[in-house]
Amino acid sequence: MNINHSASTFRKPILVIIGNGMATGRLLDEILSRTPDKFDIKVIGKEPFGSYNRIMLSSVLAGETNVDGIIQKTPQWYEDNSIEFLSDTIVSYIDSDNKNLALQNNQTPDVELLMPYDKLVIAVGSRSAKIPAKNQNIEGIFNFRDIKDTEKIQAFTTQKPDALHQEKNALVIGGGLLGLEAAYGLAVSGVNVTLVHRNKWLLNRQLDEVSGTMLRDVMAAKNINFVLGCEVVEFTHSINAAGEKVISGALLTSGQVLNAQLCVIATGITPNKELAASADIEMERAIIVNDYMQTSNEHISALGECCQHRNSTFGLVDPIWSQCKTLAERLCNGHLSAFANTPVPTKLKVSGIQLFSAGVVESSETTQTYVLTDKKSFIYRKIIVENDVIVGVLLFGNVSSGMAYFDMMLNRKKVSHAMPNLVMGHEFMPAEVKDSLIIAA
Repeated sequence: MNINHSASTFRKPILVIIGNGMATGRLLDEILSRTPDKFDIKVIGKEPFGSYNRIMLSSVLAGETNVDGIIQKTPQWYEDNSIEFLSDTIVSYIDSDNKNLALQNNQTPDVELLMPYDKLVIAVGSRSAKIPAKNQNIEGIFNFRDIKDTEKIQAFTTQKPDALHQEKNALVIGGGLLGLEAAYGLAVSGVNVTLVHRNKWLLNRQLDEVSGTMLRDVMAAKNINFVLGCEVVEFTHSINAAGEKVISGALLTSGQVLNAQLCVIATGITPNKELAASADIEMERAIIVNDYMQTSNEHISALGECCQHRNSTFGLVDPIWSQCKTLAERLCNGHLSAFANTPVPTKLKVSGIQLFSAGVVESSETTQTYVLTDKKSFIYRKIIVENDVIVGVLLFGNVSSGMAYFDMMLNRKKVSHAMPNLVMGHEFMPAEVKDSLIIAA
């Protein structure tokens, strides 16, 4: 079946966006703010929802908000903005020679539709990275990437314990941002949570050992247990009343066996690049794009977690928002405004925890390090300087001046004359020193 579009000489060019995540939502805002009437826009999303804030899924899991509270663009919004929204639909392949897409709706999977495009944007995001553990094809093991995942996990947290399991025990695999947020959400809902992380401290890419240990201690006070320096070798299972294999626990590389009726795997992301192969687009770890978010096919662009720019892939919001601006400028105005992947600070979205990290976190032979530590109050401030400029900032417990330090780092301000007082925070600096660093009070 073909989706018919008139061949009017005066028709608008058709812009199709595959994927309906946060990147697409932001791109639509950027396009509508520039040339709202230039394109006949069509958005294809595999989920039955409008665009929503995936960052807030941990808040949904924790019961701090609900699904309706994280929806940013409802189906009515697309209609109000004259955008055709095809939800619950996947693209099975891209016919780049004829500029057509093959579509399948999840409600009628045996029916294939063809949709033409003039300009195509691939924004299909990523999926959870796999772990090498055995026996993962059993009930009770989940990823934590979308609303469906969150609802399945919530169903476990709200069900009553059975005769065999008077307590609810859950495992979270991965001590990165997503794993910590999932563990917090489960703990708040009353589940006994154990987080397993293969490194010796949490957020090992963003924190050093001191701050990583502080983070563990603070989160342990939120009823989360930790097993660090270990990986899962194999998941164990039992048979439920329906005759299904369900998770009963996990065997670790240390030999320890943990009891659990649920496991959330949050060990990173893998870009969804496979669709681009059908269009013969250049790929490596992800879909390769140039400085203007264009793929090797001049009519096809890519952005977000599925793309690769100058050997980098993306999982944070700030650079993806910049990608959206770059792409909108090119599509709407023909303006080539190059995307630049600038450093982004790390912050953790867990209630009661203040954390800020940017740049390098470990000292070297060529750096000078200034540290303030108050272990009793869980306060840690570390500034790393090289050649008279800040190259790393790590704040825990008190993140005041974080963005001021970050601004100095990006703008390569000379700071040695202000040390070691600067580590206390810019609010403690004399006015003349503030002026020399151009720090906003």
